[in-house]
Amino acid sequence: MSVIVEFKTGSSWLPLAEAIAAEPAVRLEIERETATIPTMPNLFFWAAGEDLDAFAAALEDDSTVSDRQRLSEAGGRVLFRVQVSAETEVVPYPEWVKLGAEALSGRYYDGQWHNRMRFPDRASLQEYRAFCEESAIGFSLHRLYDANGETAAPRDGLTDEQREVFRLAYDRGFFEIPRQVTLDDLGQELGISNQSVSERLHRGYARLVENFVL
Repeated sequence: MSVIVEFKTGSSWLPLAEAIAAEPAVRLEIERETATIPTMPNLFFWAAGEDLDAFAAALEDDSTVSDRQRLSEAGGRVLFRVQVSAETEVVPYPEWVKLGAEALSGRYYDGQWHNRMRFPDRASLQEYRAFCEESAIGFSLHRLYDANGETAAPRDGLTDEQREVFRLAYDRGFFEIPRQVTLDDLGQELGISNQSVSERLHRGYARLVENFVL
């Protein structure tokens, strides 16, 4: 039975490590990952932050990637394409492809990669977890779903809809000062009204206070 897992890994040995170290406040979101050479995949990713020109400059000096291209800009974010170089210490792509897994999302913020992946079964997940731990990037499990819809109880108590809004709001800079996006911007991206965004955020705030403050 296939499983979907949410987990965190470190960034020090992975592709983009040097650019991230130079601009640690940057937020990244992988759009897709493809490869003709499994150990040197192509990464398409969005970058967001206060100084994306500085990040782009750091990317030029990053030995873990090559063939860097700045493709487009939208909503204060920049879409980049890079190819992972042979100098990268750890390249997870060939490992999870070999195991028959699928990358559903990958985001970098707060010093870690936050990943969501689908594995054919728990045995393949355990094998990938062992790979991450042996490669020194770590593996911190957050949430695990079975294909039949059963899931481990969320530690934060949020609904999936609330968690989705919080993640997007954080990724787009809604919590920064000054804010980088509005409720309308978030609603348009999610396909819901700004009132629905506001309600999910406020109900989520209340749930987090109940679970972690009171």
